[in-house]
Amino acid sequence: MRAAILAWAILAILGVAPTAARAQAAAAPGSGWTFEFTPYIWGAGMSGEVEAGPLPAINVDMSFSDILKNLDAGLMGAFEARQGRLGWLFDAIYMKLSDSGTASRTGPGPVGATATASAELEMTQTLYAAAVAYRVDEGRTPLDVIGGMRYSKIEANARIDGSFFAQTGSVEQGASKDWVDPYVGLRVQHPIADQWTLVGYGDIGGFGIGSDFTWQAALGVNVDFSKTFSGKFGYRYISVDYDKDGFRYDMANSGLYLGLGIRF
Repeated sequence: MRAAILAWAILAILGVAPTAARAQAAAAPGSGWTFEFTPYIWGAGMSGEVEAGPLPAINVDMSFSDILKNLDAGLMGAFEARQGRLGWLFDAIYMKLSDSGTASRTGPGPVGATATASAELEMTQTLYAAAVAYRVDEGRTPLDVIGGMRYSKIEANARIDGSFFAQTGSVEQGASKDWVDPYVGLRVQHPIADQWTLVGYGDIGGFGIGSDFTWQAALGVNVDFSKTFSGKFGYRYISVDYDKDGFRYDMANSGLYLGLGIRF
């Protein structure tokens, strides 16, 4: 059952991207193009409920360490290009997880029959987000208005093998789900000390087009090590409520993020 719970729980990663981890470009507005690439990790736990078709609702409550134990591969990165007041933001997430488990039961009687079942699960999820940011305030505390689209896709493949006396059998099944969420948001950056900047971010989206409603908020700090490198860390929360075509996904994710900004 642990593999099945993980299958539903990892859906919560959909729609997640560390917008707050992006820093202000080093060059002054209007001075030409500036670029920043930020590889990052988001140590998010998840809690909520998932229900698919005739299956009963599954309650999920997993820490980041629970997810990390089942991670086969993961890649996360954000990119921002800016020219003057306009910025173009991109995010990408790829994660592959797997889990397996075995259970057996012996029937009553002096010669009890033993039934054994084993399950293997593999989950792959990808996310692509693209947005435009317009800087409405270029003063000491820059303020960006953001609008974009977030595409999410989850793929799952499961295999269950069972045996009872000399009889054996197996079942394999795969499924995928994807949707696109429009979203709008605000990002504010405020210097709090030399080389230290406080970053706040929030957005809302879905609006029944993709998910019914999604929102997120983040608060973090960027630290400039040089004109090229900066560290980014903070806390982030995201909630997604999707309910369409017999599939319900109501999940919240929260945790610390850590990234390295590379400007050029």
